[in-house]
Amino acid sequence: MIRLNSRALMIVLSLFLAAGFLAAQTTPEEFLGFKVGADRKLADYAQITAYFQKLAGETNKMKLVTIGETTMKKPMIMAVISTPENLAKVDRYREIVRKLRDPRVTAPAEAEQLAKEGKTIILLTCNLHSTEIASSQMAMELAYDLITGKTPYDAAKILNDVIVLLVPSINPDGTQMVVDWYKKYVGTQYEGGSMPWLYHPYAGHDNNRDWYMMNLAETRAVAKVQYRDWLPQIHIDLHQQGSNGARLFIPPFMDPPLPNIQPLVWRIVNIIGTNMAFELQRQGMSGIENRRSYTGWYIGACDDTPWLHNVAGILSEAASVRMATPIYIEPNEIQNDFYAKMLDFVDPWLGGWWRLRDIVDYELVLTKSLVKTAALNREDILGTFYQMNKLSVEKTERNQPFAFVIPARQHDYPTMLKMLDVLMMGGVEIHQAKADFIVADKAYPAGSFVVRMDQPYKPYAWAMLEKQKYPDMRQYPDGPPVAPYDNAGWTLPAQMGVACDPVMESFEVKLEKLDRVPYPKAPANNGRADYFVLSSAVNLSYPAVMALLKDNAEVWRTKSHLTKKGSILPAGSFIVKNTAEVKKALPALLEKYHLAVLDLDDVGDIAKAPVKFHRIGLFQSWRGNADEGWTRYLFDDAGIPYKTLHNDDIKGTKEKKADLRADYDVIVFASEDANTIIGQTGGTGGFGGPPGATPGGAPAGTPAGGAPMGAPAGAPAGGTDQQRARTSTTPPEYEGGIGQEGVENLRTFVEKGGIVVALNAASEFVISSFGAPARNSLSSLDRTKFFCPSSVVRINMDNETPIGYGMPKVASAMFVRSLAFDTNSPPYNWERKVVATYPEDDILVSGWLLGEHYLARKAAVVDTKYKDGRFILIGIRPQHRAQSYGTYKILLNALLYPEGN
Repeated sequence: MIRLNSRALMIVLSLFLAAGFLAAQTTPEEFLGFKVGADRKLADYAQITAYFQKLAGETNKMKLVTIGETTMKKPMIMAVISTPENLAKVDRYREIVRKLRDPRVTAPAEAEQLAKEGKTIILLTCNLHSTEIASSQMAMELAYDLITGKTPYDAAKILNDVIVLLVPSINPDGTQMVVDWYKKYVGTQYEGGSMPWLYHPYAGHDNNRDWYMMNLAETRAVAKVQYRDWLPQIHIDLHQQGSNGARLFIPPFMDPPLPNIQPLVWRIVNIIGTNMAFELQRQGMSGIENRRSYTGWYIGACDDTPWLHNVAGILSEAASVRMATPIYIEPNEIQNDFYAKMLDFVDPWLGGWWRLRDIVDYELVLTKSLVKTAALNREDILGTFYQMNKLSVEKTERNQPFAFVIPARQHDYPTMLKMLDVLMMGGVEIHQAKADFIVADKAYPAGSFVVRMDQPYKPYAWAMLEKQKYPDMRQYPDGPPVAPYDNAGWTLPAQMGVACDPVMESFEVKLEKLDRVPYPKAPANNGRADYFVLSSAVNLSYPAVMALLKDNAEVWRTKSHLTKKGSILPAGSFIVKNTAEVKKALPALLEKYHLAVLDLDDVGDIAKAPVKFHRIGLFQSWRGNADEGWTRYLFDDAGIPYKTLHNDDIKGTKEKKADLRADYDVIVFASEDANTIIGQTGGTGGFGGPPGATPGGAPAGTPAGGAPMGAPAGAPAGGTDQQRARTSTTPPEYEGGIGQEGVENLRTFVEKGGIVVALNAASEFVISSFGAPARNSLSSLDRTKFFCPSSVVRINMDNETPIGYGMPKVASAMFVRSLAFDTNSPPYNWERKVVATYPEDDILVSGWLLGEHYLARKAAVVDTKYKDGRFILIGIRPQHRAQSYGTYKILLNALLYPEGN
């Protein structure tokens, strides 16, 4: 027997610890009591967090950090995985990539040495879409496998060249929600069905449309990792798609590519995707697609925005099951496009059982392949990261402006500052002019803002500020258009109503680089007179006025524009009587909203109408409507009080008859199909729009509710020990809509003076249910005649009428399966006022529009009066994804409609 003395024992132990084994690492299966991906078994976010905490305590190959807090105040965890030596020097490696990001301070020779020394940093984000649950489960096993060396390569050697950032869920609130819902109904007829509410508190599926606007707490937390704290050179976001096509999408992406993106980004993306496909094929995993379904154009998604930061953004999309319930797919149920062998789909999947564990297995292979590729190409990836940033700074691309200039004089100055904030969160460098200057015969005052194009994140700044022109892509010559995956255009200044000029020629002016947005302080002497005025042109005036009205302030709206003390105030501006109570509340409101007021001693000569505090209701169906969620976000963000209304609140119950006028003054319906609102079959889950449109511009077959659940199929006759996949339906308490009873209650509500506001598709509900004097002229057109996929269009506004107050005469609006109204001479008890129309021509601002003449001169917003109340038809999305600030006032005006109009 060999005996070790205490000194030898300590040496052996130290070597053991140095190898990364502090204790026997606990497997996910040991911790959870079931194998990851097992049928009908799921770990919730609390269990996932607890497992990562335990694993972090058992190894020195992983550190666990908190990167932020969710909307519902859950911690967002991230595992940092590498060798112990790398983790000990992690700050040095972060400093290296910071230097590689900026070639203005790092010379090529130094960059070459840094690339030799540095480590590739990889970010893996999971479970953004909560029903796409597999990646959150897989993350536990991936962490364990990397740490313990359960990989098809020498993990210790590979980890020496990479730092893996693994976020097991970037929507923890939703992860917890959907797992709780699934567990509640396992073993019932509702097993695997969709929740009747959004799986992100505000955004639902649209949390993957927030990655340039960064409204959500979760987006901001991850963006801080991406663009400030860690600067990964590779980022993969793991998703799931429909069940009856490919088993997995991985890059290369399909056409078209956004022109602003560096070609080297695509080269790295394609290498990674090809290596993934190779590893998957070697392990006998079939059904892998590439160059299909997912384009290189849209930049609002988690994996897409990194492209414009010179980062290889990767998307994976695995075929779904019903959460953790397996499904069986007959061979004939596989879509035709995924049946034959093609060079972008060389090995079709032939059907059969598909399980959560299958998804986990595919994702384990592709993520381990990604880690290997990043390690083996470490020096090249780091060197190319520097090269792309250098090209961004030094190379002038075709049609590239020298800079974008944002004039100091704006229609809504605080909203312009908000846009600067959004850009800076994405890493854009912004300067402010310290003197007046002239460019191309246009004068700009001191205080104007300049976004130069010689900066590392030039592609991002350029793509955010320019107008997009989506290529005219057809299924065949002169055939139907090929739909974009999502937005065809998104130009931020146009959406936000901000003047922004591309300047092609170079110019000189003294500039100061901003480290933060210069929000103005409210003047100390504001609000001293008997009255004061807040401009209706400023979005932030509305929540300030709402707060004052809630405390019983006396408020009026001007009936036309006026000039006072040298200031021109638009129609609909707010006059407030400056009582002692108002004077007490005003300073905090002006500071919060960065507002200034105009003091007036007398308002007797001003034509005005009183406005009262309106009690607001917002309808929420049981279909998880993201447009409703974004409307709630807008209200909460602005501090606008409201109550959520469900079906029974509008139609009443046996126990309580609904008297809507007793509790509400305004009821808002977000964009949603009329059949869904009423509760009839044929609803589209909140999207509506012309026939043939697909939700969010997603590929055909993607379900409207956002959850990529394929229709289940039965097992072969005779069965197996596996249960046949159940038909998932919704529990009866969440079925139906407001019914005819609700329609009649709403009619009574309006007859008695209430206001119903219908956004976008919900306008069809008002037209069909109440006979409003308008019709959607686009409803019978197919996409070969008219097609406008999520684009920015021009509208002409009547800003002397209440719904148009504060708007410019010409504005930009988001057209998202929107409407074009034909109005007509109204019948008895009705009146109508057209507030916004599409112009005769030159309608498209950014994106893609076919069949422009079908929009020309049609109404976009109509204010109708019925007896003592109103139905307001807003045929666009004025609050689209909480991004289109430029049309917020159309909705806000409906909430503060003046009396006696």
